[in-house]
Amino acid sequence: QKAVARLYTGENETDRLDAAGSFNVLVGPDAKGNRVLLASPGEGYNEKDLLSRIASIILPEQGKVLFSDSQASMYDRMTTVISLLPKQADGTVYISGSKAVSSVIGKLMISDLGVLFPVVIALIIIILFLSFRTIRGVLLPLVNVIMATIMAMGFMGWTGQPISMATMVLPIILIAVGTAYAIHVINRYYEDLAVIDSKKEAIISTLEHVSVPILLAALTTMIGFGSLAVSSISALRVYGLLAALGIFFALFLAVTFTPAMLLLLKKPAQKTVENRNNGILAKLLESLGRFTTRKPWTVLGICAIAVVVSVIGIPLITFESNTVEGFKKNTEIRKSSEYLNNNFTGITIMTIVVKADEDGGILDSEVLRSMDGLQTELEKLRYSGKRLIAPGSKGYDQASDLVGGTQSITSFVRGINRAMHADDPEWDKVPDAITEVPVTTERYAYHNSKLDEIDTQYGDVLRTLTEGTDFTVEGKSILFINGDMQRRVSVTDGSAVDLVGGRIYAGQLMFQYENSGDPETIESFIDNPRRTARINVFIRTGSSTVSGEIQKWTREYINAHFPTTVRADITGLSALNLTIQRLLINTQIASVISSLLIILVMISLLSKSVIEGLFSIIPLSASLLINFGIMGLAGIPVDISTATIASIAIGIAIDYTLHFMERVKTMAASMSIESAIITTLRTTGLGIIYNALAVAGGFVALMFSQIRGNFYMGLLMAIIMVVASTFAVTLLPAVLVIVKPKFVTKLSLKKE
Repeated sequence: QKAVARLYTGENETDRLDAAGSFNVLVGPDAKGNRVLLASPGEGYNEKDLLSRIASIILPEQGKVLFSDSQASMYDRMTTVISLLPKQADGTVYISGSKAVSSVIGKLMISDLGVLFPVVIALIIIILFLSFRTIRGVLLPLVNVIMATIMAMGFMGWTGQPISMATMVLPIILIAVGTAYAIHVINRYYEDLAVIDSKKEAIISTLEHVSVPILLAALTTMIGFGSLAVSSISALRVYGLLAALGIFFALFLAVTFTPAMLLLLKKPAQKTVENRNNGILAKLLESLGRFTTRKPWTVLGICAIAVVVSVIGIPLITFESNTVEGFKKNTEIRKSSEYLNNNFTGITIMTIVVKADEDGGILDSEVLRSMDGLQTELEKLRYSGKRLIAPGSKGYDQASDLVGGTQSITSFVRGINRAMHADDPEWDKVPDAITEVPVTTERYAYHNSKLDEIDTQYGDVLRTLTEGTDFTVEGKSILFINGDMQRRVSVTDGSAVDLVGGRIYAGQLMFQYENSGDPETIESFIDNPRRTARINVFIRTGSSTVSGEIQKWTREYINAHFPTTVRADITGLSALNLTIQRLLINTQIASVISSLLIILVMISLLSKSVIEGLFSIIPLSASLLINFGIMGLAGIPVDISTATIASIAIGIAIDYTLHFMERVKTMAASMSIESAIITTLRTTGLGIIYNALAVAGGFVALMFSQIRGNFYMGLLMAIIMVVASTFAVTLLPAVLVIVKPKFVTKLSLKKE
């Protein structure tokens, strides 16, 4: 056996095209003047022999060897081959289709990660520096979250989980979210240093005060991510569980690694501590607290107006899964897909599988007519935006053609039928229940109740039939059974026709095609027992909403026009898009409800107060309403990227409320509710704002993605973080001042 099956040197065009088409490698001289060779190992090769053979080729040239076992996608190989072809005329080559789209998504995800990772690091560094104005304030949260991200991704590798579109952005999400816990530790550490001289005692005090809020915040975030485990989409399940694990690692490091590093580092200068505790932001938050406690109804009214205005957009939310529109408009794959959709049959395929209840049943004329009628009516459908428009409906003339074409066994049967009848357009149809086929090999003579069958060519009498026994006379026609079909003879001129049943005639047409053409072509549309057939419908849009409409229309047509002896199922890429859309709806609803309920129950149990649990989710619920409203008003659809936003946001955004409530309750034990709120905003409020800015900034990095879904996810998550943190320091304090709930007032009363 040969160690090297083939050596591609690039010395001729065939060599270059074969290497590009098989391995996506350009062989021959490169741009730097080097010579690239490609060695393809033989089947069952010996590794030692292979290395020896490659060494004998490379060493004389003093070259380098690179080994690879990765497979190049069809799309990449095609584009490479096209780049090598001589350009005979001006024009553009368009490549699209489901395989091309999948390949491009994979490439964009990898290139995105190379761009987004440094972007998110840069944004986090800027925000942390503006927040703490110290090197340790920047490096400690950053190192903490990077370590947690490495641990989570390492666990993903150890468990053999593949990288998907969802898990590709996991490092970015973890870095954006995971900085929060170390930020709260450092923020409290600076606060305690203002009143505690010992560095060790300050760290102990810090952990005593923030461990519980941080633990609760991490648990709620883990619940938010973990709620995706109920998703029917496996990629989202893996993403949610790995993200929850990454948050656990970030929590663990925040209460172990970060305090240890603070203890090892030199105590910050007193001026740094004072500047941080008495800075402009602290004073602004204190002023906000005073305004909120003096005019709580005004604050509540402003927040309510913002929520009500946003709620108007909720009914406008659309659930959409359109892979092509997931790319930005200037990307090559989107331009190719739109060109092919607009000028050809379309790249999205809906497949209808028709099954009969017996062998040969598909070829029944009634079944074939039903399939042909369905294809004809499908090709008349049009669409406008996300709306399907049938013939006769308003706006039909102005709408675009939806179906670019259809293919099925009826396409072959009609073509063969027409060809068998001298290309007569009237025979461009599926067989009728009975088809009259002229008999050319025999003619007949009727006399004295006898019927002579005469050979047309030689004039010999082949047989004589007797009336009543062998045939019957009906007017001017004679009828008798000839083999497995009925034959009709004209009494007047002796000509005859066979009355062939639709199933038999269709079978004969297919037999003719198989003998004269490529049988594999027809077998791709019908199985050998002639019991199952498929119809391919080429759709000019990848919209799952339109797919749902056309599938609904198709099922209604099938129920109304198909015989009861067959059943039809819809599959294909359009059906997959619709299934994804339905799963997204279920995922969105289930994850939001489960996250809210779990967090409500957890807070209620820990605080021993259902009322406190309800108060805690007020800012979060208002933030979610604004998020959904913005999605509806801005026309942002719920897709595989944005479907996870609500459940993730619930887990993250509740952090701000938890930290605020814990501090308010602590302060209310020694002062009034109003004073407790003002003090909390001046101290813990700083951590909340720093936290929200860091998380929002991390998600903003996703807006640099080439994939539209990631852009929307980054935008919406950043908005939710800003809104949730704002409501935590405005709406929640206003409600507490107005209602004065017992779980806070009892602390003040106890003090009094």
